[in-house]
Amino acid sequence: MSVFTPAYLGGVHALTSDPVVGTPELDRADIYTPGTEELTEGEIRVSILGSGLPWVTKSQAAGSVLVEVGNVQRDVFVLDLGAGSLANFSGLRVPVTSLKNVFLSHLHADHVADYLTLMGSYVKAGRLDPVEVWGGGSDDPALGLAEFVASIEKALAWDLESMRGSVATSGASATAYEVPYDRTEVIYERNGVTITSFPVIHILNGAVGYRVDYAGQSVVFSGDTRPTMTLVEAARGCDLLIHETFLPPETFAELMSFPLEKAIFVVNEAHTPPDAAAIVFGMVEPRMAAMWHCHVVEGYMDPVFEGVRAGYSGPVTLCQDLTVFNVTPGAVVTRQAAISLVQQATIGPSENEYTVDGEPHPNPGWWADATIDWQSMLA
Repeated sequence: MSVFTPAYLGGVHALTSDPVVGTPELDRADIYTPGTEELTEGEIRVSILGSGLPWVTKSQAAGSVLVEVGNVQRDVFVLDLGAGSLANFSGLRVPVTSLKNVFLSHLHADHVADYLTLMGSYVKAGRLDPVEVWGGGSDDPALGLAEFVASIEKALAWDLESMRGSVATSGASATAYEVPYDRTEVIYERNGVTITSFPVIHILNGAVGYRVDYAGQSVVFSGDTRPTMTLVEAARGCDLLIHETFLPPETFAELMSFPLEKAIFVVNEAHTPPDAAAIVFGMVEPRMAAMWHCHVVEGYMDPVFEGVRAGYSGPVTLCQDLTVFNVTPGAVVTRQAAISLVQQATIGPSENEYTVDGEPHPNPGWWADATIDWQSMLA
């Protein structure tokens, strides 16, 4: 029987061996309540927006990680945007206007589905600034990030056209930056933040992970990957390593009703099982190791912890939605966030002013006969 109670069964604490690693500079509540803690200078706050997999459930959105840094600009970065992740973002009360920097690890649907929400629906919610998107290039240009971003813009043409003349659409554009799929490279340096991409092994060329460095603190995000030396080299000595960790093949087969041979292929050839994650954690030696992109289901968590503990004894967390890490020079503090399920958009500053371009569309002729004049009927 697991000693942990997941959030979907009423648990309020993170699924972690060590809620506090080090000596925190500040006293923090056991549960994180959004809007009650200002970021301090030199702090990174990491929130798991989506901890799950392609099979999205109410308890687990698909993969996404939010990174906030305590610089003057209060920069915000989102790493992947899986289905359902932006619903969790809303509850964290981070300004929707801050969602301008998107880093995609790869283009599997469970890591990009809410990109459409960001570029369409969230423009209507007050997001005014264009988005910059980083992601892997490819040896086939048709499979690279630039083609993805351009294709989504085309797919949202009806949505964009529907807003003209009534809604500010400045936030509906995006610039794509393809990063190397075969080497490690610094890809972002602004406002005291440095982000490095590194290639990982996952299905095709084009999958990458990211390291975020700010004020001497570092967070590494693997995306989906097999155990990969380029990640180990990029991550060594980091403060927080968020590494995908699948259920063991036998457990995965049981939960998903897969044939064992199929489960072995999926887990061992495309992902990282717990015993392999333990080896990576041991090579990197982060202050906190976080297992992400794993089913968090009562009765299936023990094999994950048992697998990682067979080869790794350091602090470790099994990420669920809304697990929050505060990374400071003195400590890594791990908690769960308690959010409002009906939180509306939080608006912060934007570089662009609210300007509506164009004129409202004339009504199609057939609408005149089809429209129900309900106001006259009520009068």
